[in-house]
Amino acid sequence: MPEISSQEDNLALENSELIEEYPIEVDLNKKQLIRKQILQLLYLIDINKGVLEKNSHSDIFELSKLSKKDAENSEKLSFQIYEQRNDLDIKIQNFAEEYPVNQLSIIDKSLLRLAFWEVKKVKKSEKFKELVEDFEKLGYLFGSDNSNKFIKGVLKTLIKNIDKIYYKTKWR
Repeated sequence: MPEISSQEDNLALENSELIEEYPIEVDLNKKQLIRKQILQLLYLIDINKGVLEKNSHSDIFELSKLSKKDAENSEKLSFQIYEQRNDLDIKIQNFAEEYPVNQLSIIDKSLLRLAFWEVKKVKKSEKFKELVEDFEKLGYLFGSDNSNKFIKGVLKTLIKNIDKIYYKTKWR
């Protein structure tokens, strides 16, 4: 292994001092906060293979600005979505053909599962644009460098073909 000269050490040290971490703060409305909470819980459920100890996730709800009822509903929805993960993953795979679902990061998979579940519930096309924007924002906040673009692309493809899906598969 080559030895780094002291000049290169100094340059590396100077550059490292320029890099500072700043938390990303984005104002989220109530619906977005609920999605964030569900996303965090889906992630936790997935990394624990569907098994959670009682109160192991209470800190997720304590940090949010949601009511107790909203937190309970979020928890209930998270488990419902996780139970439907196999069906949702099949649908996701149809719109992200180049990226096998089992190779996606857990956060991207959780984002897409939540988004596809919501698209399934929302039947008004005027809500789709807002939904894509919200999930793009969540991808930006929680995903890797290009997660937001990936999520946006998959959702736009889904929405563009939504009528075909409803008629062919009776996805309801």
